[in-house]
Amino acid sequence: LEAMVIPHRVVSTDVGFAVMVPPKMVAPAMAALDAQDREAAEEPVRDVEPPDHGPSFVGTGIGITLVAFFVVAGPRTGPDVQGWFRNGSAVSDAIVHNHEVWRAVTALTLHADAMHVAGNAVASLIFVSALGRWLGGGLAVLATLLAGVAGNLLTAYIYKTSHNVVGASTSTFGALGVLGGLQFIRRFRLRTVGRMRRALLGIAAALGLLAMLGMGERSDVVAHATGLGFGVLFGALLGLGLKKPVRMLGQGLALLGAVAIVAGAWLLAFHRI
Repeated sequence: LEAMVIPHRVVSTDVGFAVMVPPKMVAPAMAALDAQDREAAEEPVRDVEPPDHGPSFVGTGIGITLVAFFVVAGPRTGPDVQGWFRNGSAVSDAIVHNHEVWRAVTALTLHADAMHVAGNAVASLIFVSALGRWLGGGLAVLATLLAGVAGNLLTAYIYKTSHNVVGASTSTFGALGVLGGLQFIRRFRLRTVGRMRRALLGIAAALGLLAMLGMGERSDVVAHATGLGFGVLFGALLGLGLKKPVRMLGQGLALLGAVAIVAGAWLLAFHRI
């Protein structure tokens, strides 16, 4: 009653004690006390532990891959003799009007400068590694890639101009979103009062990290937000669809699929297929 600012006082009676409130506050006071009794009668929330595939090195692998691409392709401000940026950047106009959808994939492997690639390598080490522990390495890589690709495609259709996107940050925020979506489904399944509030905490945490890490002066906020949004969607779908952990064969096929998507996109970019 004190917390709800309901005036009250406790008085002694012949049979014990009574809580006195103004006549007009009797109904809200009774409702508050009844709600407190119901909540106190509930069993403590038993949080279901998420699946754990053990230590994951996929984040490290992705970070090394990004650095390797940067060593080969160089920074965006370089001469671009081999045409990596000319053929692979996610130029919105080229994606929307020329249907060069492979750019949504290839742009994830290109970076503007050394600081850009270093930041995304570290983010992959943190977010994708955490996702690998939950989903397994192959599925984590594929989900991260698809969230980034979907985010780049939506960003292109939002701008529809010469807007140019490069960098893996759309995918790294996608991995963060997948974690938030998985947490939402895991906690929402707990049949307790306030489960929606607890379920939304995972997504709120992801949004908080987006605000802290993805909205800098040089950041492409739209790409980061779309990657995170698709990540949350994919995470929720995976949380609903996966009834048991994906085993080694499935993980291998998922990883192979992710590698094939990137390799195929670059072959299309250089008109090799």
